[in-house]
Amino acid sequence: MRSLALVGTLLLSACGRSETDRSSEQADNASNPAGKAAGKGGLSSVFRGSSFAAVSADESRAAEVGREILVNGGNAVDAAVAMYFALAVTLPSAGGLGASGACIVHNSKTMAAESFVFAPVAAPGAVNGVSFTIPTGVRAMTLMHVRHGQGRWEQSTAAAERLARFGVPVSRALARDLQAGGALLASDREAQRIFGGALSEGSNLVQAELAGTLAVIRSRGGVDFFQGTFARTLSDQVSRMGGSLPLDALRGAAPQAGPPAGENFGTFGRQRVYVAPAPMAGAAALAGWRGQAPGGGTPTDSGGFSGLVAVDSKANAVACSLSMGQLFGARMVVPGTGILLGAPTPEAASVSPLIIAYPASGEFVFAGAGGGGPTAAQATGIVARATIEAGQDLAAVLAQRRGQGGYVNAIACPSGLRGGAATCQGAIDPAGAGLTLLAVPR
Repeated sequence: MRSLALVGTLLLSACGRSETDRSSEQADNASNPAGKAAGKGGLSSVFRGSSFAAVSADESRAAEVGREILVNGGNAVDAAVAMYFALAVTLPSAGGLGASGACIVHNSKTMAAESFVFAPVAAPGAVNGVSFTIPTGVRAMTLMHVRHGQGRWEQSTAAAERLARFGVPVSRALARDLQAGGALLASDREAQRIFGGALSEGSNLVQAELAGTLAVIRSRGGVDFFQGTFARTLSDQVSRMGGSLPLDALRGAAPQAGPPAGENFGTFGRQRVYVAPAPMAGAAALAGWRGQAPGGGTPTDSGGFSGLVAVDSKANAVACSLSMGQLFGARMVVPGTGILLGAPTPEAASVSPLIIAYPASGEFVFAGAGGGGPTAAQATGIVARATIEAGQDLAAVLAQRRGQGGYVNAIACPSGLRGGAATCQGAIDPAGAGLTLLAVPR
């Protein structure tokens, strides 16, 4: 009964819409689950053009959501935030609201980069012996949007809420994860209720409780998630599960914003490689950049790791790498919230995006992020080196590697976006199940 009451409370946060509005939204969602604009169908995974803005993500509908933000005038940060929340709906096995991770923002106006690290922090009390991480991603996205976003917060969160409320077809990426790890969710009633049954590629996945949580985030802002009414609700629900997530722990687990790690390269060191600082895996990304290939073969599922990239027409770039710690994280969903919790595994912090830019001009040349396993950061460095340092074609590099060490999705402008947009291209790893899309603003 408490869970039902909580669901009702969260769904009321979406008030302000009439029944006619809701019926219209439901019809739109059924025919167009990603909210694509008219005439904006899917494009090839590799593209070039004279006017350039693009997105890439490890799940197709999340990429479509990010593209629509750019098409409607948002910047790269707005698109990245929208894709983060969309992934929580469409690929929660690797990018749920309980994920940890790191983002790097390259701001072409300030000609500087900033990292946002939300490292895995174990909650004070396990649930039935299962440890979980304190959810800090929403707080990181809130901070990143405040510092670098251009559009309204509601615009970057509404699409994910709609996908959760009315349902979204299970993508190939999520279907692969369910096939590989769906049975691992059997011990948690909420997780089994949401993700169990006969879900397969194309099945409609509705997550009403998660929609309520996203409605709170949309209407009250991300701050409520970690120190408002919702934070108290989350803490109480975890206590009822038998675990411990005090309000002080939620407030104290703050993301870290600051300069990225990295190194200069090129003639007179004019370019800089930006990676995530410690405790995340920036060092592994740099090892790949220096030519050290990651071990391991091609993943067959996400492994609980995912990435997203966004670039806008003004040469702003964002890359984020996310980690649930392992496939489906802690494999527990907080009742009444739809939040799949992350797991504080030894590999949980093994993520890092990578961006290459000219600090003196604000021009960006490469942005990439990986998924599929803890070695994806190093694989991203290898791809960046082959594309920028060795001058190889991005799509050809990815096709040749075919996911070795992790899936890499990237956007590259070897001659710079503003100075040579015709050289820009984006590509997905052919071994993965993501999508890269061109976005031409209206």
